[in-house]
Amino acid sequence: MGHVYVDVTIKGRAGSRTLRMIVDTGSTYIVLDPDLARELGLVETPYTVELIMANGTREEARIYVGEAEVKGRRGPVMIAALKTPTPLLGVYALESLGFKVNPRTGELEEIGPEGGYLL
Repeated sequence: MGHVYVDVTIKGRAGSRTLRMIVDTGSTYIVLDPDLARELGLVETPYTVELIMANGTREEARIYVGEAEVKGRRGPVMIAALKTPTPLLGVYALESLGFKVNPRTGELEEIGPEGGYLL
């Protein structure tokens, strides 16, 4: 399976933006550029997380909360603000919106009801 990309609309208090994101099942969070997080007015939390990059380095990132919409499903998501060349869609957002990646087709598939959180 190659890279899987999907259009994701991220909404904050100051606006929204539709971005082409790479689906990264090795990433926990949505990862966006810090400047974009501020521009959209995402809600900044008092939390930071340490992220382990694909090359093994560690980076600290601030956590924001916003809304994501993927294929007509939307809900709240946690977003790590980190300089990245391509925005990432991580597993927390995928699962909370009710999607999984089909490794045979490279497409997102629904796994739960719209807006329903899986327990």
